[in-house]
Amino acid sequence: MNTTPTPSTSFLLTPTQASTLPSSSTKFLDTTWFMPNSPRNARQEFEKARIRGAKYFDLDEVASSNELGLKHMMPSSEQFKEACDQLGITKEDSVVLYDVHGVFSSPRALFTFKAFGHPKAFVLNGGLPAWRAAGLSVDESQLPSGEAVATGASGAYPLPSMDPSIIRSYEQMLENTKRESEDAELVLDARPKARFMGSAPEPRAGLPSGHMPNSVSIPFTDLLTTHEYSHDVPKSGLFTPYLSLFFSHGSSSSFSLLSHTRTGNGNGPD
Repeated sequence: MNTTPTPSTSFLLTPTQASTLPSSSTKFLDTTWFMPNSPRNARQEFEKARIRGAKYFDLDEVASSNELGLKHMMPSSEQFKEACDQLGITKEDSVVLYDVHGVFSSPRALFTFKAFGHPKAFVLNGGLPAWRAAGLSVDESQLPSGEAVATGASGAYPLPSMDPSIIRSYEQMLENTKRESEDAELVLDARPKARFMGSAPEPRAGLPSGHMPNSVSIPFTDLLTTHEYSHDVPKSGLFTPYLSLFFSHGSSSSFSLLSHTRTGNGNGPD
């Protein structure tokens, strides 16, 4: 049986699949983000090399402000609509999200698009490195500063509503840490194991490492093979070591899973 993902059945696209989508209704977005202790600049790198026709989606800018200064909060409906309008995205477009790492920050952008109900949003599996390896076109002409985002038609994207069931507030997460394990939602911590254990520092100065109660460590890198997701995680065996964590917490159909990273809401690399 053919298990190759298709746009209708998967959140992942191979470079070949993405390259064959109709150009008139497909938008490629570079969602590259670097850790705060990295000297690299994602926007500057985008201006030097990108998938032809791609625009830059800034995870730091398409976000709500936070009184504590936390990064990567989910944007408001108005902010998401404004970003889509600026990028020339319509509700009917296929949106292909990629980064220069392979798979790192693009799933966070996918989470945002799915949270606001965009029907056709996908991660480019393997990102720009896989696109290059497939021999597909990369635009390496220097893009003038400020042209990473094109101004689209104002009002073209309808004001969306975010699905509240897939987000937890700080207060909800704090309450969850106080519950007995059998009554708590299971939190999946996608950071490196050393940061979860508190044996490695956080990349943001002043933040303590360690983890919250009722969370388990599943480093996102453990689910990748050479910076790509396996198209069939169950058969790949990548997830097998973690199955006991779920079943020890309860029936596979009776508990909630929450993804956690250090800063902001949702599932992200940091």
